[in-house]
Amino acid sequence: MEPPNEPPAGEPGPIGPRKPVLGFSLTRNEATLTDLLSRASEAWSRDLATWVLAMLLYWLLGFGIPFALNVTWGFFSAFQGGQGDSSTFAALNVIVRIVLSAIQLALSAVFTLGLWAMAVRGLHGKRMTVGVVFSQLSKIWKYILQSLAVGLGAILIVLPIIVIVFLMFVGPVDFDTPMEEITANAGVPFAIAALVLLPLYIYIATGIAFIQAELAFNDDAGPIDAIFYSWRIAAGKRWLIIGVGLLAGLIVAGSAMLCGIGLLFGAPFSTLLFGALYLALRNGADVPIANTATTLGRTY
Repeated sequence: MEPPNEPPAGEPGPIGPRKPVLGFSLTRNEATLTDLLSRASEAWSRDLATWVLAMLLYWLLGFGIPFALNVTWGFFSAFQGGQGDSSTFAALNVIVRIVLSAIQLALSAVFTLGLWAMAVRGLHGKRMTVGVVFSQLSKIWKYILQSLAVGLGAILIVLPIIVIVFLMFVGPVDFDTPMEEITANAGVPFAIAALVLLPLYIYIATGIAFIQAELAFNDDAGPIDAIFYSWRIAAGKRWLIIGVGLLAGLIVAGSAMLCGIGLLFGAPFSTLLFGALYLALRNGADVPIANTATTLGRTY
């Protein structure tokens, strides 16, 4: 006797909506580009409307607020400049510029970590809402400290090259030295040094490619911890990271050519693609188990 809720044998049953597969099973040793594209495409098509709304919020708030503040202060500064500059206004201008930069960095933290949270949540088949974008507010300080650490590291890497080139090709300079003279003497050596050291820069960049994704996904990761974990996740998989990164960049570039509107669709797909790569490479990497309370643990 057939179960009452099942169709008779040999007859097709009713076609219902396909339920998303919960969890992310790809691992670093089995993930292929085809697998990553498939997972990203599935999550993208399922939550496309939510992604579009999230991208609109990103443009409206993440870019709109800093732009409006900078334009407002620019008009005020121009007016004050016409009235005559003073040391007090110069000091105030520096303070305001620092505050505006801090606001822009904080908004970048909110939306960068929020979009990564959306990506990892969608790739796990979890229910998605725009509220996920604001799920990482408690990690703003982590993002800011991490950005400062990466910036300091970049300065420490580039500064010795600048010093060496100046000592070898430019010599002593002062405030009266024309910039054209410095550029003429140092331009070609700088270009050659950058070209020679390009493989090193790529090696470093691929090693820290997942630092923001790790902050969003793993609540236990601190600003520096995420950098170390990203380096371990990338170990032995840099060519795959470069390939997927180039493909994601081409998707974004192609989307931007459609009057910018295409970014509403292309940017989320590229984020999901790189997010799928991150999750796959993390599965099996020498890193602690992630605490995913703010990404996968919340109900929306």
